[in-house]
Amino acid sequence: MLSELLQDRAALYVSGVMTAPERENFELVLTFHTELGAHLTKLQDVVSHVVLAYGSTTVTPPEALKPRLLDSISTRPQSSEVDAIVVTDPTGAIEWASTGFSEMCGYPMSELQGRKPGHLLQGPGTDPTAIQRIRNALHARRPCREALVNYHKDGTPYGADVAITPILDDAGEALWFVAKERLLALSAAGVPVA
Repeated sequence: MLSELLQDRAALYVSGVMTAPERENFELVLTFHTELGAHLTKLQDVVSHVVLAYGSTTVTPPEALKPRLLDSISTRPQSSEVDAIVVTDPTGAIEWASTGFSEMCGYPMSELQGRKPGHLLQGPGTDPTAIQRIRNALHARRPCREALVNYHKDGTPYGADVAITPILDDAGEALWFVAKERLLALSAAGVPVA
């Protein structure tokens, strides 16, 4: 059953009243939460029916909506690269990972679920100060971004640009942490290069 919080956020998303960062965080949740995606589709269908029932002359979008949408599209980075995404629960245990993440690290979802990413991916070349900055940010429920040396299941090191976003409830408690990762090259010294 979908929580009341997520139902409310879906209604805000469909109505267009979320700020750009709120929309971005909501869209992160949509990447892995299939029940929420189905609910959002139903809401959008209801809105379409209301617009059709009342006609376009009665129900019109706010004047500011079109410029806001165009601005959002124009400022969104255009990339053909697909980010790897991993979602953890508030304790850091993996709940879901994209195929791209499994390909990046070499672990299938069956081996990832319930485990902490750091325990699987960190090794001797991983910068402990970067890991501490991540821990501090997550503890404070702040987004963070770090370049790390991670290790593939076969032991091969690889560079990863890791951006973690906490998804919070109305009380500021974490529901999930969503990490988007992108491969980085490693320098000859084994340091990630952007």
